[in-house]
Amino acid sequence: MREYGDDLAPVYDGARPNGREFRAVHGHFSPAQFWSAGRRAKLIMWLRDPVERIASYYDFWLATEPHGNPNHDEFLRREMTLGEFARWEPIRTEFAEMYVAGLEPEDFAFLGVTERYEADLARLSRLLGWSTTGAVAETNVTPGRRSVVDEATRRQVLEAHAFELGWYRRATAD
Repeated sequence: MREYGDDLAPVYDGARPNGREFRAVHGHFSPAQFWSAGRRAKLIMWLRDPVERIASYYDFWLATEPHGNPNHDEFLRREMTLGEFARWEPIRTEFAEMYVAGLEPEDFAFLGVTERYEADLARLSRLLGWSTTGAVAETNVTPGRRSVVDEATRRQVLEAHAFELGWYRRATAD
């Protein structure tokens, strides 16, 4: 983001920068890596409809070549369906264990929802005192395939991700 320039640390694929060296960190990581109740850092999270998130994640893993992640390698070896992927333990528990790790929604200074991204980005901009939000660009989009989620698969995903669904519902409640 332009607002942070070189003061923004991307945290993807296991990268572990020192959070004290940057004004902001961005990516897929456990809040516990950078945050504690005694720090002044603001926790910010973007949520997505759990069914849409799992289907997108599934498509991403299908489109990604093996790269040494043992779970991804196992997924490719087993040729899972979307329903199997959603019910698979590493995926089923990831949101609770990795992304919120015992924190409650109230611990976050901001919970945004991708389905209302532009409005929530404007709200986040005001919260953080950004000078501009810039143009909204679609990034992190998996090329090619987009899974079709039938009603039976939708039920499987929602059942397997009930905890995440609760988070999502609290974040979208007006």
